[in-house]
Amino acid sequence: MTQTHLDRERYVLGDPSDHVGFLNCERIVERSHIHGWSVEPHYHEGLAQMFVFGDGRVKGQIDYLSRDIVGPAIVWLPALCSHAFDYQVGMNGWVITVPTIDVMRIGKHNSWCQNWIGRPQLVVGALHRDLLTETLGLVQQVEKEHKKLGEERNVALESLFMLLLISLNRGLSANPDFNDQSSGRQQQLVNRFQTLLEQHETDKFSVADYAGMLSVTTTHLSRTVKTVTGKTAGEMISDRLLLAAKRKLVFSDLPISEVAYMLEFSSPSYFTRFFSAQAGETPRQFRTRMRESS
Repeated sequence: MTQTHLDRERYVLGDPSDHVGFLNCERIVERSHIHGWSVEPHYHEGLAQMFVFGDGRVKGQIDYLSRDIVGPAIVWLPALCSHAFDYQVGMNGWVITVPTIDVMRIGKHNSWCQNWIGRPQLVVGALHRDLLTETLGLVQQVEKEHKKLGEERNVALESLFMLLLISLNRGLSANPDFNDQSSGRQQQLVNRFQTLLEQHETDKFSVADYAGMLSVTTTHLSRTVKTVTGKTAGEMISDRLLLAAKRKLVFSDLPISEVAYMLEFSSPSYFTRFFSAQAGETPRQFRTRMRESS
């Protein structure tokens, strides 16, 4: 499997501090000269993205799961979510990029999206055809508003983005098990595993603990996760724990030692060694860099 990398320049316009205004809106074709209709696995820090696809086919890899998407469709990708796309050449589609700090603010004040906004989501299929047609109209309004100037521009963009989130929520609510129904048994197990990881992101559970919660053997869970994602179950647990650590470092003023104990590390030094090995920088360096860029 191709190694996932942090992207700051190729697929987005830099770090969160480089984004002027509430959001950035681009057509996929606008960067086709860079990616050639094929986007390799990558993720973003501090930036969430919504992809709105028109008619056409997309072979995607979202959070290490393969997805064959036939547009129209909506894809929601929170920060730090690995993703890759092979687009049908010339297809119509848009990508909207929003700083995570604004996504967190929206989620905090809107309970209807709190249970899904932190995880990747997909709405696609005949069941949602009318809703997706309306969404294509909304994203075209975002595109037009994005090109305007004036003090009211950000208010208009945030209002339109909220309508897009509402469309996504309605699609998910209409058939909350859609993603699981469209996948095989192996992917269903991995989806359930990922849901548990999200629910227990601050708990240092072992692979055996999660296997017990899923009523499967440790060997079966490990083999299935490796087959579907290319990663071991242990690596996915570490990835989710790292994500929880990054969230607490960025969105709280807690001392690093307190973050370590909240995440059930035996000592701050052990937490620092874990974080440095996973992220390539110490918790303090990461917190400083993220706050300087914001």
